[in-house]
Amino acid sequence: MIDSSHTLAVDVQGLKKSYQLYRSPKDRLKEAFHPFSKKYHQEFNALDGVDFSIEKGTTVGIIGRNGSGKSTLLQCICGIVRPTEGDVTVNGKIAALLELGAGFNPEFTGRDNLYMNAAILGLSKEETDQRLEAILTFADIGEYIDQPVRVYSSGMYVRLAFSIAIHVDPEILIVDEALAVGDIHFQAKCFDRFHQFRERGVTVIFVTHDLNMVTRYCDQAYLLNRGKLVGHGKPREVVAEYRKLEVDYGDKDQGKDYQENSKQDAALFATNPYEIRYGNSKAKIVDGGIFDSESNPVQTLTSGESYRINMEVAFENEVDNPVFAYTIKDVKGTEIAGTNTHFSDINTGVYKPGDIANIDFDITVPLNAGSFLLSIGCVALGGDQIEVFDRRHDFIAFQVVTSRASVGIVELDTKINITKS
Repeated sequence: MIDSSHTLAVDVQGLKKSYQLYRSPKDRLKEAFHPFSKKYHQEFNALDGVDFSIEKGTTVGIIGRNGSGKSTLLQCICGIVRPTEGDVTVNGKIAALLELGAGFNPEFTGRDNLYMNAAILGLSKEETDQRLEAILTFADIGEYIDQPVRVYSSGMYVRLAFSIAIHVDPEILIVDEALAVGDIHFQAKCFDRFHQFRERGVTVIFVTHDLNMVTRYCDQAYLLNRGKLVGHGKPREVVAEYRKLEVDYGDKDQGKDYQENSKQDAALFATNPYEIRYGNSKAKIVDGGIFDSESNPVQTLTSGESYRINMEVAFENEVDNPVFAYTIKDVKGTEIAGTNTHFSDINTGVYKPGDIANIDFDITVPLNAGSFLLSIGCVALGGDQIEVFDRRHDFIAFQVVTSRASVGIVELDTKINITKS
């Protein structure tokens, strides 16, 4: 429903969307013709009692695991899907990019699809003619505009669709994961336009799995889990809650307290199922992970803040002066940083069977936004020989987010001074 007097861009109250799931088409027929109305379906709530409001002119990120109801929520806001229960109040003209290539005819050219899509979004042919050059310039697909869109790459699809959407002068722009297929330069151009929209009072709502986009560009974030709204507020705080959900940790209903959980660190992290692990097992890494300054297990780190890399090693044999190490790599396998007790000239002592070593590496993260992998290990050095007790390559993955834009892998915390004479 539309309420032009409302000060909010979107107001959602008690939103519920249910679907009937059948094991087979036969069950649907059985239910339709059963004389006593026997149910053969299971009820699935894609959304269940969602309440939130979005103020005009804000940029909002909606995050959550796959199947949490994010896309269904956007479809309800756009009016594509009718809620089972609840109300959605929208104040403003919506332009939505909900699915890659949605509304495009693959046999028509990009130009033909441009005019059709613009018409669907409310522009007349004359208005589209006036904005054609701006649309084509932003999309930047060159001569492909007169080729059938079936030959387009996914990036070209989204460039054209997004360019059309932003040039219809929307009051509310809704984007569902579409920017994920664009290259970094196109994404930067899109978010520069988001900033312009915000200055003009346009509301931007987007769904993404790129948590750095949320922390860098959003004013507010909302977290969905299994159809319920389980978190909202400042982007960094909501991202942290999302990471807890990713590892099935921090659920208040479970009543867990990690500070009283006797060193079951491995259960607190989403470990990499493809890690490479080897060694002679004279010592075994039984636990490990990354913790923030309040001892919370984390896999989303903020650039410039301090963390602790922890590993717990149990010894099966007597070992003199074992070396404990960690390494951080990017997703391409390039080693970014790392150290060990040997480099730091630390004699770690003698360990006998049954002994346990608990090692902390305290770090301040200088990394720029991106995805990284942590490796940990325990070895012995003897001359030119290395005896590997336990080495866990790519043990866990983690993500770094930042609110300050820069280039490269490392943020050097540059201070800029300008003098004029």
